[in-house]
Amino acid sequence: MIYLAMLLAFLADRLTKWWAADYLTEHGLTRVNEWLTFRTAYNRGISFGMFQGIGPAVGWITLLFLLGLFIYQMHLPKQAWLLRLGLAVLIGGAMGNLVDRIFVGEVLDFIQTPLRQGIFNVADMMIHLGMILVFLGVWQQERREKQQRRETADPA
Repeated sequence: MIYLAMLLAFLADRLTKWWAADYLTEHGLTRVNEWLTFRTAYNRGISFGMFQGIGPAVGWITLLFLLGLFIYQMHLPKQAWLLRLGLAVLIGGAMGNLVDRIFVGEVLDFIQTPLRQGIFNVADMMIHLGMILVFLGVWQQERREKQQRRETADPA
């Protein structure tokens, strides 16, 4: 289940980038409504377009970081399912951008909304969703451990 979530996050990014590259090349900027616009932008840096031109170097550093997260995730207990799910979604999204950084040297961003600054892609959404789930998973684990300590301290 966890690895399926990772794969689905990765595929969602890759398929939407494939669609965006094809569709937007032919149709150009596409305003769906006041809340959603599709346009192409290429990011050769890191998040929010900072440090342009260091994309490939960031890609290799990201690869090492994701490998560490993957190993950490594999060692988490099954009951930490929310934390494991969050890491899987985060890793899947980050792998989507990683493929672009390493093989193309830049990341295709194509979603623009007034709800968030800048232009982004589905991988970015997966990374943010993964982080939210990780925080909730850590909170859930802490509550579980606190409850277990209470039960062990007061067996009555």
